[in-house]
Amino acid sequence: MPTISLNLTNLRGNSIGGFNKDFQSDLFLKFTYDVVGRERLLPFIVGGKGTVGFQIAMGFLAIALMMVLCTLAAADDVEPKVLPDRIEDVPVTVHDPFAAFYNFSWRAFVALNWPTLTDAAHRGQPDRARKLGDPGPRVWETWKSRYEVFQRDTNGKAIEPAGWNSYAGKNPCGPDVSNQTKTLSGFTEFADLNQATFKLGKLANPLVAQNRTYTRYEVRFNQQEFDSIADQNHQWYIRDRLPKKENPGKFNLGSVEVKAAWRILTDQDSPATRRRYYVVNDAEVFDVSKSVRAGVSVCSKHDIALVGLHIVIKTKERPQWIWMSFEHVDNVPPIGSGDAREPDAKDSRASYSYNDPTKEQTHLDPAPGSPLLNAVSACNPPKDNPDPMQVIRLHPINVKAMKMNRAYWVLPQVRDTVWANYMLVMTQWPHSPQPEGATIDGDPFPQSDNLANTTMETYQQDPLASSCMFCHNEHGGDFVAFILLDPKDPPPLALASRPTFTAAARSRPSESLDNDPAIDALAIMLQRGLNQKH
Repeated sequence: MPTISLNLTNLRGNSIGGFNKDFQSDLFLKFTYDVVGRERLLPFIVGGKGTVGFQIAMGFLAIALMMVLCTLAAADDVEPKVLPDRIEDVPVTVHDPFAAFYNFSWRAFVALNWPTLTDAAHRGQPDRARKLGDPGPRVWETWKSRYEVFQRDTNGKAIEPAGWNSYAGKNPCGPDVSNQTKTLSGFTEFADLNQATFKLGKLANPLVAQNRTYTRYEVRFNQQEFDSIADQNHQWYIRDRLPKKENPGKFNLGSVEVKAAWRILTDQDSPATRRRYYVVNDAEVFDVSKSVRAGVSVCSKHDIALVGLHIVIKTKERPQWIWMSFEHVDNVPPIGSGDAREPDAKDSRASYSYNDPTKEQTHLDPAPGSPLLNAVSACNPPKDNPDPMQVIRLHPINVKAMKMNRAYWVLPQVRDTVWANYMLVMTQWPHSPQPEGATIDGDPFPQSDNLANTTMETYQQDPLASSCMFCHNEHGGDFVAFILLDPKDPPPLALASRPTFTAAARSRPSESLDNDPAIDALAIMLQRGLNQKH
């Protein structure tokens, strides 16, 4: 508990001691407590000791003390727990904000990665009869995906998404694939292959693992966020209805969004390596190389391993959202020292996913600015056998974050599960959440710590003084960027002139992927190649 001190001063601010003093003049009672440097002032005009006024003042003081103690007890929710429910909020008044927010982050990570009920009627609900380490899909994996919400008809027009308790709708991997199947693909051009940038609408580099596979990205969101998008008064799945700076949107309180980074597993990954990760078997993954060679869209089944997870939560006390990110401990070598040191894959005889320990460890490779880092696109298609990237962490994780990591890793419900191999790498929150407004970022804090996830901001680890909220607080979207990118209405021009390459493609019936911009881009790329040959 925080230290509580009680000081009595007169109206001129001069100290007059404690309660055992006979008071001869009017008093100004000043109650202070050590909670993030804040003060609460309780003014009373009373007479001397023993008077009715003094007794009334002491009664008010007792009530105030109980209120403050209750506030502090609620605020300091820093005890690591393994439960299927996350902490709802972090009060404005907390004794140790780092401990409070880091515990909030881990509780969210645990709750979202709890085994889930899998029927459509219970989307996004935990299976409370199971434990954290039990197998099966996790809660967040049954949330709505981007491709479920931003769908189009055969003419390319945006259509209303199916309701929350439904998996109906087109799947990017074709009509034979259910939306209950883990799918790493999308209706937005190469959405699952490129990282984001600080500039809305501009994509950054892809990320290639040491096993020469492209890292894939997935975005999902809970019912509160889905309801905000699909609300008939919003219809933010239609481009012309999107929020703008002059007419900003506002998401429901309790909205939660995740962005996952997945590494495709290959024969290079031993059974021992696989056991260190949360793995989804037989996921449907958009296979670029096969699609290029076949001239038609192709998804292939792959086992995939979770290597990174962003979580963003909009709360009543923090309307600018609370931002947190987790990584697998085997992604890159540790750089922290002392209590800030991260686990080292080598200590477990495991390999780094994104680092070759025999190579230089002082810089990223390719170097920033290299054409090899250009975003995957129709003009820069992905390669069949890309060269691995050399990734390092440029800035150590906050020592208090590492302390919270260790507090969770030793819990019996975590210790013997794959989740003991994941660590919180950053949390950022609005330090001044009020007033709330479309152009108010809430004074993000901290800004001098590491704020990058090596799997999702590989080349955006500098400058160190940065902010999740600065990046997302644009264009009136209430800090949610993807809704300003995904709606496609009307359809891209490429749909009107998409070439066909094979007899199979000409004869097959229309499928959901016929309107996939990623496939359109590949078709255009292939047509250019054919034109050059002829």
